[in-house]
Amino acid sequence: MHLILVRHGNTFGPGDKVVWVGARSDLDLVEKGREQAAAVAAGLKAAGLRPSSIYAGPLKRTRQTAEIISADQGVDADRIVISDDLREIDYGSWEARSNDEIRAEVGDQVIDDWQKRSVWPDGFGWQPGEAGVINGWKSLLVRIRKENEDDAVVLVVSSNGIFRLVAKSLGLSPEEAKMNTGAVAHLVGDGVCFSVKAWNVAPADLSL
Repeated sequence: MHLILVRHGNTFGPGDKVVWVGARSDLDLVEKGREQAAAVAAGLKAAGLRPSSIYAGPLKRTRQTAEIISADQGVDADRIVISDDLREIDYGSWEARSNDEIRAEVGDQVIDDWQKRSVWPDGFGWQPGEAGVINGWKSLLVRIRKENEDDAVVLVVSSNGIFRLVAKSLGLSPEEAKMNTGAVAHLVGDGVCFSVKAWNVAPADLSL
């Protein structure tokens, strides 16, 4: 099975204030974000990786990314499975605030620990907790195995926060864990165990 992880496209345009957006911030893709989703579709096509099904988080930015890809790939819209297991992390008191605003309040270490070392910050109301995110991911994998053939190409569209913890569970280093907007990862496995073929790469760099 080929599992292609896709981080949704941009939700901020030039001149917009960039803030932390999680489970409570339901933003649309901006023009650049739609272009990034189209680039994922083109990368899949060039690599010969045609998805048979797509799983996406419930927020607009992940659904819209999935819809753009599915339309290009000829995957019926009703094949997009919306899963709460892919709902973005609720960033608690950090939600809708900029990095500078958070640093001014809590200092550098706690935010750097997350962004550079994938260390979950305690005491700021993040939900559902690191274990909750990983349990959700494991639950999704069980569903994917049940609903797809062993040789299927399956797309999973979600957020950097979710994928950062998935990377950690796969044994990637904290320095490798981040997923940029519009970037992809490629996992290959038997539906139970997966190895990482590529992580946080441009869609044009995908290969079968």
